[in-house]
Amino acid sequence: MTLFPRPSLKVALLVAHAFASVAAAQVTGAPDEEGAGRIEWSADREQPPQELRISPGLATLLLSDSPVARWELSGRENFRRVMEGTDTLALLPRHDLKEGTRLKLTLVFADGEAPLRAELVLVVHPVSGQRQAELYRHRRGVESYQEEVRQLRAEVGRARAEVERLRTTQARPDGLTGLLLSGVMGLEGVSSRDLLRDPQSTPGLVFSVTRVRTFRASTRAAVQAELDNQGEVPWRFKGAALVDGSGHTVHALVVWPQEPIAPKESAMGIMEFELPSSTARGPYTLKLWAEGAAQAVTVRDIFFP
Repeated sequence: MTLFPRPSLKVALLVAHAFASVAAAQVTGAPDEEGAGRIEWSADREQPPQELRISPGLATLLLSDSPVARWELSGRENFRRVMEGTDTLALLPRHDLKEGTRLKLTLVFADGEAPLRAELVLVVHPVSGQRQAELYRHRRGVESYQEEVRQLRAEVGRARAEVERLRTTQARPDGLTGLLLSGVMGLEGVSSRDLLRDPQSTPGLVFSVTRVRTFRASTRAAVQAELDNQGEVPWRFKGAALVDGSGHTVHALVVWPQEPIAPKESAMGIMEFELPSSTARGPYTLKLWAEGAAQAVTVRDIFFP
């Protein structure tokens, strides 16, 4: 076996062409459609090592779309020539390789992006070896993984906070006793205010809100409204938010109902917010949205007692 220093792509191509010319005189019967191939790797899914056919005495050229720091080839003694470049590998197998022999080839990429490594299995076939294979790597940068980790940690934090809130809630008694113990309702009780009798709808949506009433206790506020679905598909209540005049947004802790509102039907909706009595009474803009909806339903001039 002879190892050459890393050549340029041009040199590797010239050498591989020379290998192929010699091999063409020695190996016959290899169909043209087996001459070239394409192999891809993705950073987003696990996949077993892909196979690449090689034939005794037939040169194979590998072209990578990413720079390679190392080509780790097992059983180098099975090759007459191995020429390595930063994105090119030329192989000339020995003439006495046996059919079915499997040799592992690992690419260690140089740019630090995922996937960091990729594996091939070189499988010996008497005549149908591939003369050229293009290697494509769907890269994903480290920054992308870091951002995904940050998002997942934030979601886990929110989920833990919600679990703790539910655990604390379940440990208290129901009814007025639970409201008083939790501090949600103070000695002044719960006050309410009627706001809207006429339907209010958002342009472009077949959904309206009417008969709005607001409630306020010590630390919580709620909006009760009749939700009217005039569309042709069910409307599943997904979330709600209050937006004040400065653009500050408070998302609902609870929205009701959980079941979809059928077409041409209406239902009483309830939205509860963390809104201490010391905050402004209004005006707020109420936004409601359905599961999978691209646009929110907007109700303006929401005031609390």
